[in-house]
Amino acid sequence: MARKTGILLLAMTLLFISSSCWDQRPIEDQAFIIGLALDKGDDPDMIKVTFQIAQPQAFVTEAKSEESFWNISEEAEDITAAQNQLIRIMNLTPTLEHCQIILIGEDLAREGLHDYLDFLLRTHEIRRAVRIGVVQGKAKDILDMKYKTDLMPSFVISEMMDQNSRFTFELSDFMNIGKLHTAFTGAYDFALVRIVPLEEKLDMSGGGIFKNEKLVGWLSNEEMMGLRFLRGDVGTGYLTVDLTEDLGKRAMLRIYESQSILEPEIRDNRLVLRLKIRAEGDITEIVDQKGRLSESEFLPRIENLFREDIEKKIRSTFAKLQQEYESDVFQLKEKLQSYYPEYWQQNAEGWDEIYRSARLEIEANVLVRRIGEIRY
Repeated sequence: MARKTGILLLAMTLLFISSSCWDQRPIEDQAFIIGLALDKGDDPDMIKVTFQIAQPQAFVTEAKSEESFWNISEEAEDITAAQNQLIRIMNLTPTLEHCQIILIGEDLAREGLHDYLDFLLRTHEIRRAVRIGVVQGKAKDILDMKYKTDLMPSFVISEMMDQNSRFTFELSDFMNIGKLHTAFTGAYDFALVRIVPLEEKLDMSGGGIFKNEKLVGWLSNEEMMGLRFLRGDVGTGYLTVDLTEDLGKRAMLRIYESQSILEPEIRDNRLVLRLKIRAEGDITEIVDQKGRLSESEFLPRIENLFREDIEKKIRSTFAKLQQEYESDVFQLKEKLQSYYPEYWQQNAEGWDEIYRSARLEIEANVLVRRIGEIRY
């Protein structure tokens, strides 16, 4: 027994020694990169990398500093070279361990991402959950903006992407470094959150559509809503619909539970996409309400209006993605391979034409559960 106890104590001692922090750098010696903005350089063969760096004191509660961060831009052939240039002008060691956000400028995104993001996909420093957004304009402008909060810009943007995507259908927090890596290795098309710099604020809604790792176009707020229903990550959010003249001007519905499933089907040697939607919610407001209907008369009519509105948005989005951008951001190709492997083997080379000629069928069910304190 004593021998076993001695062995156990020795093992614990060795474990403590091997896991000690003898090789850790003091916090004041590190440059914490909390955000990255990637843009085309002034030289067309170069990339401009803007590093948002937190002051070491920003991670110490007792410390006070006029500026909690600063931005440094370096132009180089790639991100590795830009980071090396950063090291040469600082007395701190840069680290990406606390990076919150990666922003990609429009010009760079249209040129293609793979060559410039290879560093971020390979490095062990950056977390796989770091969020990515595409800027309609220059990415650097977003990090340079002044925000009415004590939080650093990179934290503000990351929090906006996280929180807003939970409560609105017009924004999707669907892509991070880990998922982007999967898209690259699987050659999938994908969408990134769209961020637009305005004069004194930013607009975060809609999305950028990528095909063959290049930005091919934008989706509006409503089109992003349609994409989320097609993709199956709808969650919760608000819908607004115009009413008929006898009901009022418009009504708002807060959807608290929703589900959508998109499945492929081969009919007469043609691809048919069946989308099933179920959404439940409460009426939050009716603007300029007209007349007084019983609840049994009112609910079916307004449910039908919301259903028709959802279907219209989805069809408009699908047509744009299918015909204009020719981008499969739903991974239909992979679903088709799984559902109909024999058909896929015989028609794989004609996938582009199969996708362009696919027909969408929608079966939507919208349920209004509560209409508030007003009684009809």
